Amino acid sequence: MGGKDSVEVTVKVAFGHAVREGATVQSAKVSLASDGSDSVHDLKSKTAAALGGSVTAEDLLLSFGPNERKLGRQYVGDPTVDEKALLLSAYTILAWLQRFPHWYLTARLLPPPPPPPGVAIQKAAATAEQKDPDAAVADARAKGDIPKISDLPLPWGPKPFVPPPAAELIAAGYLPPRYPESSSPLVDC
Repeated sequence: MGGKDSVEVTVKVAFGHAVREGATVQSAKVSLASDGSDSVHDLKSKTAAALGGSVTAEDLLLSFGPNERKLGRQYVGDPTVDEKALLLSAYTILAWLQRFPHWYLTARLLPPPPPPPGVAIQKAAATAEQKDPDAAVADARAKGDIPKISDLPLPWGPKPFVPPPAAELIAAGYLPPRYPESSSPLVDC
């Protein structure tokens, strides 16, 4: 680990969906404030710089731990989380890394956004019926069965995104759970 005011964290670059031995090609060390005052965006920016600048912070999906908990945005153009406002102190990552210094964060490229609402089901149904999936989507939009792109919020359309309540974001894994102040991975039960 780093000095008194900072900690050094290992970030491994992964390719594919699973993090396993041999699936990481490169690793980088980044220095973070030990009090967790760095934001998720700061961490991504430092990671991108440590990787030589071939990717940007906006390109990266970071995850941590054996369950690969995602930090921040989960796909390209994801408007759900403000990574500049989401601080690492909201997570227990730094405490876990203090306890298990051989653990690391994983970086990979953000996946594309999911299809707009209603599109996947229309395409699946059309494919099952051996019809043109794109024509089925166009027909469904024309009939009003699925929304037009112009009526959708980011990342699909121009309408403003209204974030769901924090409890929904926590349940969906966008925000870390909130534990009592007395809870810490550094304290054995």
